[in-house]
Amino acid sequence: MSDNNSQGIRNLNEKERLVVLALNVLLALGVFFISTGELVPSGTGASIWLLAATSYWFLVLLGTPFFTPPKDSLTTAVVVILLLLPLEFADTLNFGTSLTILKWTGITWALVVGSLAIAAIVRRETVEGKIFFHLSKFLGRGELLFTPVIIITALAFYQDTISWMYWLLAFWTIMLTVKPVEVAYRAYLYLVESFRKDLSEEAERMGTINRIDDPNIVRVTLREKADWSPNKIHAVHMPDGTSKPLLPLFRQVQNEEVIGTGLLCDSKIKVPNSVTGGVYEIVSQDNGYLETLTASLSGDNGATKVAGIVVENSSIKKMSFQAVRGIPLTEGMVVFAFMGGKKIYYQILDANTAEESFQTNPYGMHIVTATQLGSFDEDKGFQKFTWLPDMNQPVFLVEKTDVLENKVDEWDFCIGKIPKTGFEIMANLKDLIGYHAAILGITGTGKTELALDIIKNALKKEVKVFCVDFTGEYRPRLKDEDVQSVGLSAAKIQELEKALHAVSVGTYGAKEERAALDKFLKTIVPEVEKDIDDFLMDESKNLAIFELSEIKNTRATLRITEMYTSAIMDWARKNRKARTILIVLEEAHTLIPEVYSAGFDADTQWIVGQIGQIALQGRKYGVGLLLMSQRTALVSKTILSQCNTYFTHSLVDKTSLDYLGGVYSPEHVKAIPNLRSREFITTGKAIKSEQSLLVRTPFDQAKLDASKALDTTYEEVRKGRDQAIEALIEEL
Repeated sequence: MSDNNSQGIRNLNEKERLVVLALNVLLALGVFFISTGELVPSGTGASIWLLAATSYWFLVLLGTPFFTPPKDSLTTAVVVILLLLPLEFADTLNFGTSLTILKWTGITWALVVGSLAIAAIVRRETVEGKIFFHLSKFLGRGELLFTPVIIITALAFYQDTISWMYWLLAFWTIMLTVKPVEVAYRAYLYLVESFRKDLSEEAERMGTINRIDDPNIVRVTLREKADWSPNKIHAVHMPDGTSKPLLPLFRQVQNEEVIGTGLLCDSKIKVPNSVTGGVYEIVSQDNGYLETLTASLSGDNGATKVAGIVVENSSIKKMSFQAVRGIPLTEGMVVFAFMGGKKIYYQILDANTAEESFQTNPYGMHIVTATQLGSFDEDKGFQKFTWLPDMNQPVFLVEKTDVLENKVDEWDFCIGKIPKTGFEIMANLKDLIGYHAAILGITGTGKTELALDIIKNALKKEVKVFCVDFTGEYRPRLKDEDVQSVGLSAAKIQELEKALHAVSVGTYGAKEERAALDKFLKTIVPEVEKDIDDFLMDESKNLAIFELSEIKNTRATLRITEMYTSAIMDWARKNRKARTILIVLEEAHTLIPEVYSAGFDADTQWIVGQIGQIALQGRKYGVGLLLMSQRTALVSKTILSQCNTYFTHSLVDKTSLDYLGGVYSPEHVKAIPNLRSREFITTGKAIKSEQSLLVRTPFDQAKLDASKALDTTYEEVRKGRDQAIEALIEEL
């Protein structure tokens, strides 16, 4: 169909094209009746030209009014072949040979078009597929395929009345080139609309309703240069005579038209001089009116932006929505939908590009995946919601300034905020200790900072914190606390390392070496027990740091850790819940390794099993574990599986992600490798949320400075070396 906008005559819509089709067919039937005396086409060859002409008009007016895609080219080619194949010209007086040649030429042309269409469909995503697509689109036009049928049937079956042969050919030529019915109907519509506009002084129209999708999505055929910005408010004159506000969402080019998608508001508005189906911009609008409309849609009294509309593949646990362009969305942000009189929150974890075929042209869009957080309860945090939003339901963006009021008890503390919101996420320290917790993530993601926050909050509640530190970072970072140092002397550590080494290299069974090791261990047990008893009974000190950075032997590390943790458990058994105790294990993959799959000997397996008893029995005696590891795959799964609360920073190895698949949903596991510094996904009994969520801790310059202060500069290394050399010279 030609573009007549330059002439002031608009394109025909689908209903109007149907009228043109009916008029064309009626006109052709009249010509057929005059030329043959038949009102209804019979099975003779004389009626085939009418069937071909009717098929052509159905194709170009209803099926493919703007261009012919491969599937329609293929269908048309098959129809032409079926019309031409049965034709025989043995009884014709004239043109027999020429008609036969023309018949097979038409069939060959249709076969070529059909083959190109099939190739375009099969090879759709390739370069050659695109070439086949354009060829089939150009060569498969209706006028090229159906014209041979018209010519053949006019020449072959109207030889008795030569004049009608020429009249039929002239009729087809005029209908094909001039399109008199279409031109006349366009002119009629133009005059009617102009006359109606002059009479009613219709308001400036932005477009016309194309269709309405349940429950409140309106598709609009926009006029040229119509402003369809999301911050504008339009009005639509509904078929029932009322006018309602319309919020623009998307716009897309479809064939020769621009289609706008808008969200219909359930309120009424007056638009003077409007006509049914018209869409108009509300000129006199203020910001307060836009906020009022979005508030009524969202159930939120604050100013809220529409983030998108719900699309297919949504479920109770996760929602998919088509994002409004121009709204800045990022991973971790929160949106909400209004359901059952409640705001149900969802957190964005992923997004994909997608393509929608709206009538004909493909339209690119962003489909966002957001997992359910649920409704918010000030006592319990986020609570699961048991249903899903409706298709086409609007989704609204939670703004940075939005806050949720938490009712905080004495053991609650904030672990961070949901990104791009003011939503503080609370954790309960008593549950965190009582049911054990794990902080996981690669180096540099913020594990230590989170652990230090937990430790500081525990100390405020006079929890006894026993920290096993491999990094040497905890003592300087907790220097403001009254720290008690525990551990064996350097001489005894060396003696233990020698005894363990002797066992590993001794004779078969190492009977004597093991006896010597057991004898030595018995001598240091009283010292370990005294360290623990002094710490747990001291009213003035709640933090003990046991540093392992100087121990070189892994077996010695495991053995000493087991001795101190076992001493804590023994004390707790004897003094049941007299103290709340938190054991912090830094570099847990070294202290409690996955021994059963890594070739560790029976002694090491026994030691790790002893430490594991804390995870299995600690809660009964008031002893909790906080594990930290950057290598989740190497941590004892027996112990890790007893942790009820997880804080998972970025991890990339498959083994860790596979394990966490039993902790988090697939959407959360997929998001873990993309987490940025200070971001983590958390779940568990200690978190005030029934659903997993992505949390970000705010940047703290003081924490960064404290961490950098531990780094040793090159100048400090050189100065230390020079001082050591000077001391050696003086000694000599």
